This record gives sequence, structure tokens and C-alpha cells, in this order.
Amino acid sequence: MFRNAHFSMLLPFLFFTCVSGAALAQSLPQPASQNGISYITGGVGEDEVQAFRAAAANYNLRMTFASKTGSYLSDIDVTITSGAGRSVLTIRTEGPFLFVRLPAGRYQIRAQTRHIIETRKIQVPARGGAELRFYWEDPDRRGVVHICKSCPDMGRP
Repeated sequence: MFRNAHFSMLLPFLFFTCVSGAALAQSLPQPASQNGISYITGGVGEDEVQAFRAAAANYNLRMTFASKTGSYLSDIDVTITSGAGRSVLTIRTEGPFLFVRLPAGRYQIRAQTRHIIETRKIQVPARGGAELRFYWEDPDRRGVVHICKSCPDMGRP
């Protein structure tokens, strides 16, 4: 009798684990490839964020894009160039995350949101991975003019 009770308690757990795993697999975008380089981009919604966290170890360069106010950003134009100056990957992100599988080596990353560009150099190790986080001033507030310090924020777009 104890065995059956134990099994009946375990069954819902196994079912939930299988369903959760399937949901994570469905919410992770399919890897794409460009110039032989595999990558995924996305991270919109809690399910997709969890799926990206689960897949992180499969990619040796992981990038996150956000505003300094903490909002995740999407539609970032990213170009990865090898140390030899050859363009390896050019993509527009579909969410705040871009995970890439690259050969070990030195790379330059150029990330652009609207008219704001950041360039970084990174060494991708032979084992493990590297993480880059890009934080920009809130792009929706760029160019807002404040006439006086005590005035309410009327210039907000």
C-alpha cells in the first residue's frame, strides 16, 4: 500500500515536470545559423526568459540588451566581427537576449538601438563562455528638453 501511495504522489510531479519541460522547449526559438554560426534571439515573456536561461550553457557568448531604467530592449542591430576584421554575424534581435555559439577567439561587438551605438571587444574562451550586457539611456526619453528643473515632465513623448 505504501508503494502505491508513494507512486500516486510521484505521478503528478512527473507529469508537471514533463509538461514544464515541453513548455520550455516550445517557448525557446529554434536556433538559426549565419556563416556557420549558430544563435538564438528572443526572451519576450516569462516562459521564453526561463527557456533562454535553461539554454544559456549551450552558447558561449550571451548578450543582454536593456535600458538603464531596467526595461529590456528588442530590435537591436548587432554585428559581430572577428579579430581579423571579418563580419561573422549581422542580426536584428527579436528580444533582449542574443546567445551565440562562436569559435574561441577575439571579437568586436557593435550594438545599435536607434541612433545610439556601443562597441565592445570580447575574448570568447575555448571553454565556458562570456557575457555582455548593454545598457543604454532610455531611448524613448532621448532628446527630451526640460525647460526648468521644477516643471513637471511635460516634454515626455
